[in-house]
Amino acid sequence: MLNTPYEPWPLTEQTAIVLGLPLAAVTPTAQLIANNQEWLWFDPAQDMAIWQGPDAQHGFSADSLEEALARRRAVG
Repeated sequence: MLNTPYEPWPLTEQTAIVLGLPLAAVTPTAQLIANNQEWLWFDPAQDMAIWQGPDAQHGFSADSLEEALARRRAVG
């Protein structure tokens, strides 16, 4: 169900490896939120987000987590 709310996930090296994120994605400022079918990584220090949905991954710029979520809805 794509409308399942996102929840914070711990962003560790192991989580990054499992999700296919580079280890450089594990920073003190990065945030990871997920639900049962998709996840969103956002780092405000880099103004960058990566969204992984059921079929694709998209990277895009974003100034805030809220903007990243809104842009995720536009690409997903």
